Amino acid sequence: MTFTPGVLAEDGYHITIQWMVFGSQLFAFLVIILLFWKFLVPPLQKMMAKSQETVRRQLEESEQAATRLEQAKAAYDSALAEAQAELERLREDAREDAALIIEQMREAAQTEVERVRKQGRDQITVLRRQLMRDLEADLAAAMLACTEEKVQEQVASPEAVNESIEKFLDDLETLANAAPAVRRWALSRWN
Repeated sequence: MTFTPGVLAEDGYHITIQWMVFGSQLFAFLVIILLFWKFLVPPLQKMMAKSQETVRRQLEESEQAATRLEQAKAAYDSALAEAQAELERLREDAREDAALIIEQMREAAQTEVERVRKQGRDQITVLRRQLMRDLEADLAAAMLACTEEKVQEQVASPEAVNESIEKFLDDLETLANAAPAVRRWALSRWN
């Protein structure tokens, strides 16, 4: 195998490098790269920078949101604990108030019971006195009626009238001769 410039392979394939074409293609490629570099890369870099900035800002916002979320959770937990403590305090106050109200109601009921009992006793006493007066009046009226009937029966006959008058006169004579204490007793009996 002999080396010939411009020939890369033997056996029927002849590959030759044309340096002018290669140089022009290399120049065109460099121009395309330069154009890409000058006109396409800066907008792409700006877009990438903008995208990176957006992503960075979103990451920061996400971190801030996570921080705020943690703070909100902590605030919520704190508020929940305070609310539970307040609820427990309110329950305890309500229990104490309920116990106090129950005690006051018991005392008021006991006072009312005593007042009603006293009023009942007083009313019974008044009714008893009134009943006694009524019974005494009824008894006195019945006794008077009975006595009146007996007196009328006794006075109805002339012998009874004579006998009554004689008894009255004897009582007057005895009274005239009696001591002053006996006179007072007899006068009180007639009145």
